[in-house]
Amino acid sequence: MGLGPGRFAVEPRRERPDSPPRSYGVPRRGGTFIEWRHVIERLTAAEGYWIGTITPDARPHVVPIWGCFVADDLYLETGAPGTVKNRNLAANPNVFIHLDGVNDVVIVRGRGVEIRPDRNLGEALAEAMGGKYKGYDPTPDSWDGGGMWRIEPESVLAWKEMPTATRWRFAQPG
Repeated sequence: MGLGPGRFAVEPRRERPDSPPRSYGVPRRGGTFIEWRHVIERLTAAEGYWIGTITPDARPHVVPIWGCFVADDLYLETGAPGTVKNRNLAANPNVFIHLDGVNDVVIVRGRGVEIRPDRNLGEALAEAMGGKYKGYDPTPDSWDGGGMWRIEPESVLAWKEMPTATRWRFAQPG
């Protein structure tokens, strides 16, 4: 599992999300869209990522975690294998990721894939995480035992003001 073109490398088809026009003022056509590069900048610069998972008894579980954007992929660190979020993801990989900020929203819906990075990816992740979080000094093999997840996006929703609401849908493999 090395570095290569990531899942966020190419902008998917942009569209308006489904919403009642009278409720939120989102036009069916035209208007201002959020730019894809803005989404990538927000995902890259985020200090933390709110991850929403589902427990085995179908209850939501939402917590802030650390992560990084490397080679056009979003990686989230979920800690020790026994944590609630890791157990949830192992049973049901569906996730929502939400960044801080109600006035500049980015929400990613997708699936988490637990990874064991090869040396190149491990080095890139260690450098990105260590450079982002003060006092944290991971090594390329920090995730050999688990706790690092790559997010495979299904859709992204973003807005700054509700009339700018923009959705991107990713083509699903197979």
